[in-house]
Order: sequence, then C-alpha cells, then structure tokens
Amino acid sequence: MIHYTRTGTFEDLFGVVVSNAQRRLESEGARLPRKPRLLRALLEAPLIAAGGVLAAAMERLPAETALGIHERVMALLSGALARPLDAEAPALVRARAAARRLAGATGRQPALLALISHPPVVGELAAMNFDLARQALLALRAVRGGPCRPRLLVAVDAFALDTASLWQEGLYAGFMGRYHLGLDRLAFSRGCASRRLLGRAAWAGMGQRLLTLLRRGGEAGMVLAGGVPSTTRALYAAREWAQAARRHSPLQARPQAVLPRLRALPGFAGLEATAGRRVESVWRLAELYAMAVLSGILPDRGGSCVEAGRLDEAGRRAMLAYLDALGLDAGTAENFLSLLSEELARETPFRRRFFRVLAGRVLRSRPVVLIPIVHRGGASPGVDIKEAWILSGLAKGMISVAAGPAAGSRRLDCAELAQRFVSENFS
Repeated sequence: MIHYTRTGTFEDLFGVVVSNAQRRLESEGARLPRKPRLLRALLEAPLIAAGGVLAAAMERLPAETALGIHERVMALLSGALARPLDAEAPALVRARAAARRLAGATGRQPALLALISHPPVVGELAAMNFDLARQALLALRAVRGGPCRPRLLVAVDAFALDTASLWQEGLYAGFMGRYHLGLDRLAFSRGCASRRLLGRAAWAGMGQRLLTLLRRGGEAGMVLAGGVPSTTRALYAAREWAQAARRHSPLQARPQAVLPRLRALPGFAGLEATAGRRVESVWRLAELYAMAVLSGILPDRGGSCVEAGRLDEAGRRAMLAYLDALGLDAGTAENFLSLLSEELARETPFRRRFFRVLAGRVLRSRPVVLIPIVHRGGASPGVDIKEAWILSGLAKGMISVAAGPAAGSRRLDCAELAQRFVSENFS
C-alpha cells in the first residue's frame, strides 16, 4: 500500500485514484511485491542515488552511444515482444522530410514529440511498455535524421512502479528522474533524503521541464495516458471535465457562493472534513468530489464509473446535482453529461488541456512534429508508428495542422486538435 501525505495540491487529487487502482490490479491477478516501510526508509534513498550516478555517467557518453545502450537494455526487457524499427518506413521518411522542410522554412528545427499508447501493466503485454519506449527513442532519432538525445517523460513514483521490486524501483527512479524527464506524482510523500535526490522529478516542475526541452527544439516521448484505464479516466477525463464545468459556471468568480451548494451534495461534507484542512481552494475541492464520485470511493455513491467506462444512472444523477451546484442551467448540464459519457467510454482521454498548453507554450515559437506510436494486441502483438501530425503555426487560437501523405494543411482550434488526434490514433 502506498502512503501519501495530504499537501493541498495535486497529490490530494492523485491520491483519490491510487488505492482504487491498486485494488483493481490485485483483482486482475497482479501479485504486487511487498515493500515494508522500514525497508523503504533504509534502501530507497541509496538506490535513487545509485541510479543518479548511472544517469550522470550516461550524460557523458556520446549521444549515439547512449541511445545504443538504451536500445539494447530495453530490447532485453521487452523479451519476445521486441521488434526491429525500420527507420526507412514510409511514415518516418515523410516525417523526416516534413521536419527538414519546417527547419528550412522557419530557420528553427521543429520540436519532436512522440505520443505513445500504454499497454496493460500486467499480463502478456506488460513487457511491450519497454518496446514502445525503445521504438519511440529510435523513431525520434530517425525523424531527426542525425545524432540526438531523446528524453522520455515517465512516472517514477511508487504507484507507477508498484509491480517492480524495491531495488528496481529505486534504481529506475534515480536514473529516469535525472537522465530522462522523470515524473514523481507523489513527490512530497517521500522521505527527506529521497525527496531531495528526486527534486527535479517532482510533479510541480515537470510541465516546465518538458516545455523547456520542446521550446529548445528537442526530442521527447511521453505516454498520452496510463496503463490502467480507470486511473486515466479519473485523473484526466473526470478532472478536466470538472475544470471545464467550472469555467462555464456563472459562479466562477464567486467560489464562496458555490461552497454551501457543494456542501448540500451527499458525501461532500465527509470529503471536506478529511481534505478541507489542507485543500483550501473551493474549486479544487469540487474537482476532488467529482473524481471521488466517479471513482466510486464515496459511501453510498454506487459503483465506479471510471472502471466501468460508462456513466451509470447513479453517476448521472450525482453529476447532474454537481453541475447544478456549480450553477449550470439544465441544457448546459445535459451537454456536459454527454461530453463526460463520451470520454469515459475511451481508454485514452482526449487530454485537451495538454494540447492547449503545448500550443500556447511551444507552438508560438517553434513548429512541432507529433509522432503517434501505438501498440496492438491480439494474435499479432506489436507496435505501429503512424503518420506524423505537423503543427506548423498558431494564429488567433487556430493551429495549422497537416497529417498523412497527401493531406493539405487545415486549421483547428486546440480542442479540435486534441479530439481528432486522439480519436484517429488511440483507442
């Protein structure tokens, strides 16, 4: 079991899904290794430090040598699921040509971002996670067309690594947290020494690290959504839906007028009693309540909509009452319920906020090439590298987008880009 400290920040929201997802993994037959708190207190920090030393050594190697080591290690971890990458595959050739055209037209090399799917974290396809990361690194090198040092954005917290042993978890967190873009979603729950060693991987600074890398024209790979669908639905679909509902609330500028309306909702008082001393923002409490209801962890709130992938009748009634508490009228509330139902049915949420930040913080100064890399299961498991999406400019909130061998440029707003890109490339 993972223990986390209430911080009044993201970790309170993330804590909503942690125990729920762990129970789901165990119900699916996962045998999570025991990691006693005393053993963690003794070994975690030294293991993280050792991983950091390995990362420092890797930084000193030439880029091609470092990439070769990554390729061999990840191929070994992928086992029988490892597949060779064809650097001259048509999709990669077209992406490389587009990247060169952008560099010539703008005088700045484009940022390269591989967006990766996430196979299940347990079962026969679990090792494919390593092969997807390996192929992402190689694909980024192929599209760049020269030596480069691609970085992976990967979670390094105890929740992400709960199926690994303690020594594997510590070494991985130390190495990925320093060499790559390690993301520690439970950063403030660690002991003092571990927290200091992994300071750069803390969730609070991760967005800036990724954006800085891309603004410099670097190469990065990241999973668009995690390997437990219920977790991603709660953390992205439900949370971003609640944020959008807040933005449409006529009471947005008057959170203290919303609080008594929220307190009238079943279960909210108990949630506020446990979290309210640390979570001072009314709107964050509102997000927390929506996530908790949809995750099915509040008493008498019915089943888990995020696990089922659908909005059941109890969840529908609860969310209607929630939207009414935010002051939304009946017509707007119905529209919001339709949006929530659509996204809960997906394994990969649309991540509208991510695309909005990418456009606003990177595309204004540099073009971006998005490379979708997705897994497939069934009788012929493997990895598919799909056609790159070329984002060449942003003007008046509209993005110039081109995708496919014969596709011309079209203009989409951030929400349309998110929905089309994810719908066309991910399940």
